[in-house]
Amino acid sequence: MARLTHVALWTNSLERLRDFYVSYFDGKSNDLYVNPKKGFASYFVFFEQGPALEIMRRTDVTSPCPTEHVGIAHLAFHADSPRQVDLLIERFRADGVPIVGEPRVSGDGYYEGVILDPDGNRVEIVAQGEPEIVVAADPPYPLLLEADPDRSKIEAYLPGSACFVARLGGSVVGVIVARKQGDEAEIMNVAVKEIFRRRGIARKLLRHVAGEWAPAEKVKLLRICTGSSSSAPLMLYQQEGFDLKAIDRDYFVRAYPEPIWENGIQCRHRLVLEKRLSD
Repeated sequence: MARLTHVALWTNSLERLRDFYVSYFDGKSNDLYVNPKKGFASYFVFFEQGPALEIMRRTDVTSPCPTEHVGIAHLAFHADSPRQVDLLIERFRADGVPIVGEPRVSGDGYYEGVILDPDGNRVEIVAQGEPEIVVAADPPYPLLLEADPDRSKIEAYLPGSACFVARLGGSVVGVIVARKQGDEAEIMNVAVKEIFRRRGIARKLLRHVAGEWAPAEKVKLLRICTGSSSSAPLMLYQQEGFDLKAIDRDYFVRAYPEPIWENGIQCRHRLVLEKRLSD
């Protein structure tokens, strides 16, 4: 599969733009490349992760574009935390770098601030926002159905269950349902909106149930089930301390009227995992 290796920017001041990205974003620059026949010169600036930045100058490319236009809209650099975004924005402010977007939580749940580089290119500094885990006011059925396509089964286990949602930027992006039975409980449903996956939200929901709800309810053992075709959830549950205890063969064939397909594989068997909680 092809991968993005670099993004290129034209500039009238090679060293000034190169030094900006080296200084503020810990870039590493190569030596100047020059092609006299074409009137071209460039630097590559490499970062610890992700694509490189090629900073280019050519004698016949000198006019800046004064407004936003079709094409590249901005560059984005990932910060380790919202606090680091704040610190970088304040550093830019102190150095006189234009701030065109104060730090905020965006609609897709990222914490971001926006500045202009020396040539006026927009640069975002972004970090993952921390989801807020709260009791669900209303069950988010579209999300619940992503994990369990049988609405009748959801409606059967929701009454008497605890339902929590993860919220980012005012939107519900994840859900978890736990049902208590004596001093044990089963996690009946875990789902995260597709565009918010791989951001640790499912893990935070699991830890909320295991670390806060279960102790408050005096639950000593948590159980969770997943399909044999669901490799990512199985890995996550094991990372969170759940051990495989049983395989219910052909459960999804018996229990659901239509075949369920994941990753090009028919989901047939139910894997049962358990996590014993400390007293």
